[in-house]
Amino acid sequence: MWLDRVLNTPVRQGLHLMARFAEDRHRVLAENLANIDTPDYQARQLDAKGFQAALREALEKARPGERLELRDTGQFGTDARGRLQSRPSRAPAENVLFHDGTNAQIERVVAQIHENALTYRFAMTQLKGKFDGLIQAIRGRNA
Repeated sequence: MWLDRVLNTPVRQGLHLMARFAEDRHRVLAENLANIDTPDYQARQLDAKGFQAALREALEKARPGERLELRDTGQFGTDARGRLQSRPSRAPAENVLFHDGTNAQIERVVAQIHENALTYRFAMTQLKGKFDGLIQAIRGRNA
């Protein structure tokens, strides 16, 4: 159907996956921040660079009208319906292990939350622009 091709372009699907990944990553980062003082807590992560590489690869292979599929990396992938499935892993040690057995630094976690918020805002702004353009086309005016 033509409407499906208009609404489900690879770019729109990619932006949706990007926003969903940012939501999932925010949950993980918020948990890391909430447990920053919990003894023996090991921070978890969702690899943003790995996601970006998988998304880039999926967009390069994408065809109009087809579902965008991310390769499964163990941390994330898409299910049969095209929805993102995230599985956080323990954050790798960065030569920092504190006396209480934790491996998270508050400054780094806060910086990651900020970076993630910018990613989410970018994806949502771009999605809004796509849908605003579609609404203008349906209405038949530029205002």
